[in-house]
Amino acid sequence: MIRPVAHRLLLLRHCEAAPAAAGDFGTKGDLARPLTEAGHKMARARGESMRRTGLVPDLVLCSPAMRTRQTYAGLLPFGNSARPEIRIEPTLYLAAPDELLARLRATPDEVHTILLVGHNPGLPALARYLNGVESALESDFALGTLATFHVEVEEHESVALAWKSLGPKTAWLESFSQN
Repeated sequence: MIRPVAHRLLLLRHCEAAPAAAGDFGTKGDLARPLTEAGHKMARARGESMRRTGLVPDLVLCSPAMRTRQTYAGLLPFGNSARPEIRIEPTLYLAAPDELLARLRATPDEVHTILLVGHNPGLPALARYLNGVESALESDFALGTLATFHVEVEEHESVALAWKSLGPKTAWLESFSQN
């Protein structure tokens, strides 16, 4: 009999970013938007709260936007020896919830905690889809919002599945924190 191990999904919206350069309304300008000083401070505070509560990812999936990469960098370090695998993935930039879900489902189940650093409206839509009914999730995530989910492990023919079976009501909101 397989003993299920806790799996967690952490959804983090990037912190406050500067507007795009004057007149640059395209993707290139949006991708290049850095965090403001307040955004850097917000990311450091979020990292400190994650350390206090023991939220240490095994894998970080991050949009390639500068604001998401700088948000993740502001969280560091997670702990003494914690060195999560970091993947900057172009498909996560402004991804729709179904794209985010497909990426999460492709994760090996040996990964117990995933931190996904991304954008509105994809992150809150994914959170509502997975959890179902939480009133805290009725609106978009404010800048720097972290939603923490416990992911159910499904046992099927003596194989424990966590990420592959991710779907509606398979992840339960543990905490919802806005800066």
